[in-house]
Amino acid sequence: MSVMAPAARPRRAPESTGPTRRRVSLARRRATTLALAVGVPLALLTAAHALVPDILGLGLVWDNALPWTWVVLPVLFLVLLVARTPGAVIGLLAPTLVWAFLFGPGVVPMGDARSAVPAEASLTVASQNLGPEGDPAVIAASLQASGADLIALQEIEDHDREPLAATLDEQYPYSVLTGTVGLWSRYPIADSVGLKLGLDWYRAINAVVDTPSGAVSVYVIHADSARPGAHAERDVMLAELADTVAANTRDRIVVMGDFNASASDRALAALQSEVSEPNQSEGGFGLTWPAGTPLMRLDHVFVRGMTATHNAVGAAEGSDHHGIVSSFRLDR
Repeated sequence: MSVMAPAARPRRAPESTGPTRRRVSLARRRATTLALAVGVPLALLTAAHALVPDILGLGLVWDNALPWTWVVLPVLFLVLLVARTPGAVIGLLAPTLVWAFLFGPGVVPMGDARSAVPAEASLTVASQNLGPEGDPAVIAASLQASGADLIALQEIEDHDREPLAATLDEQYPYSVLTGTVGLWSRYPIADSVGLKLGLDWYRAINAVVDTPSGAVSVYVIHADSARPGAHAERDVMLAELADTVAANTRDRIVVMGDFNASASDRALAALQSEVSEPNQSEGGFGLTWPAGTPLMRLDHVFVRGMTATHNAVGAAEGSDHHGIVSSFRLDR
């Protein structure tokens, strides 16, 4: 009796451990390393931006570039798709969460609640830097058309005063000009004083405006310019302004103008602890400079003791800055 030998089992081909798989693994490791090397430092530098030393203007540049760090996040997401590792997830989530915490609440649309406020309890303010090439009459007329009760202008030269007066004085019979800044008001200006803010010349005004709902203390400022390695005078002005506002005991305060600093600039931190800036009605950062392709918000309206009902960026009208228009409810 013959015994048949069992049939030989077919051999399984060994799993590929060749060059292709090694290249894929290497690509994923490199992608993970890239995500961590970019994402974690970005998160730390964003969260602690005020601690970045201002060597050669690095601190100034980094502070004002912070809102734009979100452009790195889509790149990190693409890196995550390649890596597909927990490390790459950390590299994306860390800067995303920090950015969302710092800037997310400020870009949410505020909406428009002006219609719910009686005219006598509402105050609308407008501000714009005329710029070196702007037509003062055109810019003033544009701000006037916004329905503003108060108009603040900066970078006013001597030859601008006559066209500004011709355009604004009829509807805004109360005004004060000091140095390169001016304020026009529909309501009486009870008191005003020029402010040097630590410099040797006037670049700011503080005025008390008597509105139908009571007095409002108004500051108009044109901060000194800020460039990498050359912003000490601007910093002095903003620090002095913060101290001045902190010492102001009035219930309602408006601080507006060209600050030559974005909201994330460390030089504005002291002022921001005293007054707040409302969100844009349509959301976003409300960028104002430069006019053609705005990259930064150098122009602001800060308030205390009032509730914002509308906040928007207007036209440039030939200036290198866009104008800003904000409305508030004056609570008694």
